[in-house]
Amino acid sequence: MSNRLKIASDFVCPYCYVLEDMLDKLRPEFDLEIEYLPFELTEPPKPQVDTYNDPERRTRYAKELQPLCEKLGLKMCLPPNVTPRPYTRLAFQGLFSARAQGFEDAYCRRIFRAYFEEERDIGSIEELVSLAAEAGLDPDGFRQALESGQWAAEEQEAVRHAKQDLNIHVVPTMFLNGHRLEGGAQSVEELRDWLKSHS
Repeated sequence: MSNRLKIASDFVCPYCYVLEDMLDKLRPEFDLEIEYLPFELTEPPKPQVDTYNDPERRTRYAKELQPLCEKLGLKMCLPPNVTPRPYTRLAFQGLFSARAQGFEDAYCRRIFRAYFEEERDIGSIEELVSLAAEAGLDPDGFRQALESGQWAAEEQEAVRHAKQDLNIHVVPTMFLNGHRLEGGAQSVEELRDWLKSHS
């Protein structure tokens, strides 16, 4: 029987992408069904931030994330040269479209990799349509869903639920069988132990 792992994350959170890579390495060991909980780090109309030209952020990433990425063999741009950092509202609306068609996992992986490895602007509808097609979705239907706002209300409610009802303040935050882990893990071994103890 599979374990349903819920992950609150944002596509522009590097710690979230590190967690994705760790989970990929552990998939052969655990029967996990993953559900993504949208969490917009910057909600419109709040000003977008420029992470690429932020020396404090660069220093923190170099200290906290670079050694971990090297150990994992994960090639990340820390931070990506996309300025300002994209809003992720449309990308998360796309997540709902992908989920409805059974492509949630493939879509999320593609969006994360596009931003952190390829430095693509995942706030652009053109980029999102292209990436959705690469993940297996019908590009015309995907574009229509975004342009019509088909999933706008559901996405906004999901973000509200994560921030208010679930009281999430740090991403990634994981939920498994009533247990909660904030901030991900510092190693694959640590994540494996947590999954084992709560499966």
